[in-house]
Amino acid sequence: MSLTFGGVAALLDVDLHVAEGEIRAVIGPNGAGKSSLLNIVSGLYRPDQGEVWFGDRSFREVPTSKLATHGVARTFQNLALFKGLSVFDNVLMGLAHRVRAGLLRQIVGSPLARRIEAENRAAAEEVISFLHLSEVQDRMVGTLPYGLQKRVELARALVVRPKLLLLDEPFAGVTVTEKQELSQHVRNARDSFGATIVLIEHDIGVVMELSDRVAVLDYGRKIADGTPDQVRADPAVIDAYLGVAHEDDTELAI
Repeated sequence: MSLTFGGVAALLDVDLHVAEGEIRAVIGPNGAGKSSLLNIVSGLYRPDQGEVWFGDRSFREVPTSKLATHGVARTFQNLALFKGLSVFDNVLMGLAHRVRAGLLRQIVGSPLARRIEAENRAAAEEVISFLHLSEVQDRMVGTLPYGLQKRVELARALVVRPKLLLLDEPFAGVTVTEKQELSQHVRNARDSFGATIVLIEHDIGVVMELSDRVAVLDYGRKIADGTPDQVRADPAVIDAYLGVAHEDDTELAI
């Protein structure tokens, strides 16, 4: 797919295939087009050329209002949490699309509305426990350390049990210990919840250790795609990150 802004190319003929059940990383220097790619997949941008496929369905413009019903969830580089609400209520917000009972029936407490509410609360409690957030579930999100807020946003995305989970720089701004913990939670999300994961991340060490396959963008083009070992040793990737000449046996230092 391709995408331009005012004549400036953000993406040029980029294709990205994600296999079911894998952790797929997209890396590249600042301005490489990583966020633009994720924004297309999540419906925030419409590509000038190309389509997005979810299974056997293709979209010229992804319907953002129906992402959850298509099995897609996303976290953001800048936390999109409600700081004045509790952890539990923030996670519960991820299930707003399930409320189909109608306002009137909710007001009068219809059996359908009560059943949906009970199911949503049970789902929120399950993912909160899964991510070891039970001890803080009643605290306002704004009072939590940044690393825990990152985990809350992951919980809100996971509560819908997505088939495809998009993570936009999930490790940015957290400590080394928090990165290790969050990496394990991402693995567990794939292994226990069956989510296919696409992540954008600047920490190359985390990417190489966590991902099954890695795609590398530079100036809007895909310059490499393969396993972490293949990408690490690719001369084009070394040049993109280091901006220096390379020898044939040079590897990307991480």
